[in-house]
Amino acid sequence: MIRNRFARSVSTAAVMLFVAVAVYARQQTLTPEIVVSLKTVSSVTIDPTGKNIAYTLTTPRGADEETGGRYSELFVIPAAGGAPRQFTYKPNNAGSPQWAPDGKWIYFTSLRKGFDEQTEVYRIPVDGGEAELVSRSSNGVRQFKLAPNGEWIAYTMTDAATAAEKSAARKGNDVQTVDKNFKQHRLYVQAVGSSEAKSVSGEMSVWDFEWSPDGSQVVFQASATPRTDDSYMFKKLYMGWSNAHMPPKVLTETKGKLGNMAWSPDGKQIAFLGGVDESDPTNGSIFVVPATGGTAKNLSQNYEGTVTWVGWLDATTLIFSATERSHTALKTMSVKDGALKRMIDSGYGMSSISVTADGKTLALVANTYKHHNEVFVCALVTKKVTRLTNSNPELDNLRFSGTKEISWKAKDGLEITGLLMLPLDYQPGTKYPCIVQVHGGPESAYVEGWTTRYVTWSELLAARGYVVFSPNYRGSTGRGVAYSKADHQDLAGKEFDDVIDGIDFLVQQGQVDPERVGIGGFSYGGYFSAWAATRHTERFKAASMGAGIANWISFTGTSDIPYENSMVHWNLEVFKNMEKAWSRSPLAHVEKSQTALLISHGDKDDRVPIGQGWEIYTAMKLLGKTVEFDIYPREAHGWAERNHQLYSIKRNLEWFEKYVRGGATSKASSLP
Repeated sequence: MIRNRFARSVSTAAVMLFVAVAVYARQQTLTPEIVVSLKTVSSVTIDPTGKNIAYTLTTPRGADEETGGRYSELFVIPAAGGAPRQFTYKPNNAGSPQWAPDGKWIYFTSLRKGFDEQTEVYRIPVDGGEAELVSRSSNGVRQFKLAPNGEWIAYTMTDAATAAEKSAARKGNDVQTVDKNFKQHRLYVQAVGSSEAKSVSGEMSVWDFEWSPDGSQVVFQASATPRTDDSYMFKKLYMGWSNAHMPPKVLTETKGKLGNMAWSPDGKQIAFLGGVDESDPTNGSIFVVPATGGTAKNLSQNYEGTVTWVGWLDATTLIFSATERSHTALKTMSVKDGALKRMIDSGYGMSSISVTADGKTLALVANTYKHHNEVFVCALVTKKVTRLTNSNPELDNLRFSGTKEISWKAKDGLEITGLLMLPLDYQPGTKYPCIVQVHGGPESAYVEGWTTRYVTWSELLAARGYVVFSPNYRGSTGRGVAYSKADHQDLAGKEFDDVIDGIDFLVQQGQVDPERVGIGGFSYGGYFSAWAATRHTERFKAASMGAGIANWISFTGTSDIPYENSMVHWNLEVFKNMEKAWSRSPLAHVEKSQTALLISHGDKDDRVPIGQGWEIYTAMKLLGKTVEFDIYPREAHGWAERNHQLYSIKRNLEWFEKYVRGGATSKASSLP
């Protein structure tokens, strides 16, 4: 009897424990610690036979590790499915994996201090063995491509300081005159197995390049200088030769931004992404030009989307990925008549794509709202998409809110779209606090898929009972060239009205409490957040300004993209329109602010220099406003270090809890 009673009690306890564990598992949600600890696939390449896929997996450093960015390791997984094999290990990073034509070797870049003190190209046998050094650059490899025939590699390398320059620097005779004595990023070609490399680009800086199918030519994008602004706005397309027997020649005339390039399988045509003119915010249109040169033809002139990558399936068919409204899509296009066919339906956020030589199979990096980037494979005949990796199994038992696309009418009648995420346990008829997440760019867009990162807090906010609103205001990508230009000469005008109109739409739907609205974003999203906290302070309880612009005039004079900003964002010259530039600066309206403003900035930011944060912080502090300023050491335009990312997430969540949900009074602070 005693034994039976004990057995029954143990059995009952076990059942209760099982139920408790099951309930606990169902209740688990994403945490800041999980977000910054996620592993993510960053690139894929499928071998020419279609049997294996090589990919790089990035892993964050541990909380107690030395400061630095993420590690990147090389793996191979069968395209038919199976366990991945690891080929490289941290701290030796691996990047840009590429297959030899026979599928027996994988080429990649790595900094391996046991071999060299700079980044070089290595190769490793797929059947196992040690990595071998391939390139022998004098100043480190920036980017490389293996020729399709496997006989050549091309790589870019920045000019090194001369012996005379090094000697002068040691003596303090190293004053630098701006825009003089550039160190160019030159393009070199080297025969595999040789130690000799020859420059084929001349006195230019090369930013991207692609081999011809037979390995005799290389098409490349280059600008006169290595300035960041030039890399955005002043690149041209050139043709070079692997044996360097002729100087490069201009392939075709282009205007504005340029994107990726791809040779047709027969070597007769080159497809590339570009802008339609100098004021086009994106390189989202498909052009095709004969490989012998001539006038490029825009094949996507009437396409209401923004192309993000283009490749070839055969000599007459292109394949491309694109942003369409708030989705990503993979389609094919006929070169002859521009006819489109959808290959992969929406539901995925897609990036790196690799197609087999026969055009029948592709590998891609994709995510959904339930998981970060993973390796997928797709048979193009059946259009069946299969996930191959599960890098973060801890996500499998978590609850997610997910997003849905919504649309609303702006005051002028234009349809605006965006993503809406409701609280995890949303109750119809309840009005919730709302956080508006504003994307940067503005030439960007929120798309369905994984949306929670250190600068976008979607699922974390939804789990805490917020409505999360992510608008793709005019000026965003995904709606064609005209839509992306619709904010020209009107920054924070109608484009910000689109955000206000979207909030009003959600209020009318009964989902949002208009008295509890916050806003946050990074870069251009940080500008919008500062604009909300000043010019539209009556609408927002709190704002988070991540690396945002406070003063368009001083920003233009100190950023590394003054021309790009003026042409594709403003489409006017700032220093000829000072009054307008000032009127659209948050700093001009700071005196009226009653919004609690959190400012975050990296101290090594050249894109939006940290002075932008100091200007608005100092102004608000002197005026007695509610403001705090976080400076992230060693960080540029974005946080690379894990602990910085974790701090930023928690800081923003606490900021919104205090000033949006909690309704803390944004009372004046006093100077110390």
